Amino acid sequence: MLKKAQQMVVFNALTKQQSFTRAAQLLDISRTQVSKQIQQLEERLGVQLVQRTTRSFALTEAGRSFSVHCANVVGEINEAESELLSETDSLQGALRVGIAQSFASNHIAPFISEFHDLYPQLDLEMSLFDYRVDLIAEQLDLWIGFMDSPPEGFVARHLIDCNFVLAASPAYLAKHGVPYHPNDLKDHNCITYFSRERKDNVWSFRKEEESHQIKVKGNYRVDSADSIRDATLTGNGIGYLATYLLKDELQKGQLIRLMPDWDLTQYMPLYAVYPRHKYLPQKVQVFIDFIRSHIGKPAYWDRSIF
Repeated sequence: MLKKAQQMVVFNALTKQQSFTRAAQLLDISRTQVSKQIQQLEERLGVQLVQRTTRSFALTEAGRSFSVHCANVVGEINEAESELLSETDSLQGALRVGIAQSFASNHIAPFISEFHDLYPQLDLEMSLFDYRVDLIAEQLDLWIGFMDSPPEGFVARHLIDCNFVLAASPAYLAKHGVPYHPNDLKDHNCITYFSRERKDNVWSFRKEEESHQIKVKGNYRVDSADSIRDATLTGNGIGYLATYLLKDELQKGQLIRLMPDWDLTQYMPLYAVYPRHKYLPQKVQVFIDFIRSHIGKPAYWDRSIF
């Protein structure tokens, strides 16, 4: 029975990671051991579960069916541990959190010492991502990120909605002029976010009954929200900036807010996402509470802007 359970755990890791090497890294065993476990599993069941070549990996129909049962077994193991931890949780050990990189750099990393003052026995392992993550594959207890729709099968707690401002540096405006209407942006250099998952080159505006979706263009596209802010500050172009990226640049005149009478309607909510457990580990709960109380409502970074 122990051997069967071990093989199912290995097969689950393989199906989640879609790679023998990554499955081995996840389980902290060698790639050879993963391959051997899968081979022994197939021999025991008398069924081919994985189609392998030197360059590709795919599950057979039997493998896809069996993977569902393996995922359930691993889920039950995790659920049992979560239930136990809920009863004996003393807020110690490791808390593994994935966070949107730009948000973590600006609003979480500077305050980690406060969290550790409150919970000195918790070890925080923080991974920074600017893409949609697989909590199970990454072995995360919690993911905090901006997303249009949370992943299915997980619990998602809404933290706050992100606001935006249109801004440019005084130097850029002196050289290229000031846009007063969304349509004017077609004649300006606009800095846009561009990644493997999202391309934000259509900017949304609304005023009373009037709304516009403006397709903008420019000479700089980047997959870092911080880099968009920095390029806007140095006069490279106009930025459609998330307000959480700003400190006092508007107050100091380093950036000029444009079209303040227009609402910027891009929608980007911040969620705390975690695996669905009957008993939520207390360490996850206290971190969510810490972030929520730190942000405030309205968010502290918006109070000097709106």
